[in-house]
Amino acid sequence: MSSPLQSVTRVVIAYPELASDADPSTRDVLDQLAMVEAAVAALGLPCSSEMVPGGRAWQLAEVIPPGAVVFNLLEAPPGLPLRHAAATAVLELLGVPFTGCSAAAMWLTTDKLATRAVLAAAGLPVAPGGRVDPRRPELPRGVEFPVIVKLVWEDASVGLEGNPICCSQGELANRLGWLAGRFPGQPVMVEEFLPGREFNVAVLEGREGPEVLPVAEMTFPDIPPEVPPIVGYEAKWLPGTPADLHTARRFPTQEEDGELLPRLRTLVLAAWEVCGLTGYARVDLRLDARGEPHILEVNANPCLDPQVGFMVAAGRAGLDPPAVVQALLEAAMRRHWAWGAAVA
Repeated sequence: MSSPLQSVTRVVIAYPELASDADPSTRDVLDQLAMVEAAVAALGLPCSSEMVPGGRAWQLAEVIPPGAVVFNLLEAPPGLPLRHAAATAVLELLGVPFTGCSAAAMWLTTDKLATRAVLAAAGLPVAPGGRVDPRRPELPRGVEFPVIVKLVWEDASVGLEGNPICCSQGELANRLGWLAGRFPGQPVMVEEFLPGREFNVAVLEGREGPEVLPVAEMTFPDIPPEVPPIVGYEAKWLPGTPADLHTARRFPTQEEDGELLPRLRTLVLAAWEVCGLTGYARVDLRLDARGEPHILEVNANPCLDPQVGFMVAAGRAGLDPPAVVQALLEAAMRRHWAWGAAVA
């Protein structure tokens, strides 16, 4: 089978401008950029990298040559999380092929409340939860403590610093006040905290459709009582902190979890379909007290840092960075051709 990349004249890697004081959750795009540049070089494809200042993705129109495909590493400027989907919409308006999910999928999955609603409407399990007003710290109807408090539009565990698990009305009020002061204007939600095991499941689009990569479980060995058993901001971005030191990734085997793993894969593929994902994604799930899995979040265009979840799962599946990048570029070209055929 011939590769869709045979007609590609150049790979243009689009990435955001970073402030000098950018925090770790933003700076990691530079590790992703280095990985993609090396992978494209290994594939023997012409390549250029274009920094996009201030989220102004329309400036790419001046630097994308005919026949090019964009490797989309664009992210939202700090404090403006919805700009991520807007930048992807610009690529669609430019009519160029680009990697990852569509603007529609980015809009949906950036909004955790909207994602929950779409998943639940499709009959997929989500934890009881809903939006809360920081000025009125009351739980939504049918939701019980303990709850985890999240920003609706942020990713990368931003807003999950410290301990976001609240066990009382007073703790909830304090947490909501802290979030309102630090992230003014952003909507906030709560979900019942599920006490069971947590899983991250990566999906990569191949020539035959989405392929679930090895299921990763996030564990919290010997975690101190004051540290919440979640993959919060400190666990992701602050090496050496107690949360980081007591968070570990493992890959369960079929012998251990022969009944659970197929259920997780089925839920993940259903979420992929319902949310209209393409290219690549990661779905986070957690078990309730009865061992039943629930979908926590759907992450479109997850981080491609070689040291973190998606690429670690790809390596577990025997895929090196050039193989992953090739799959993403080929998926971009197939979608571009399909959209062109639909327009025609």
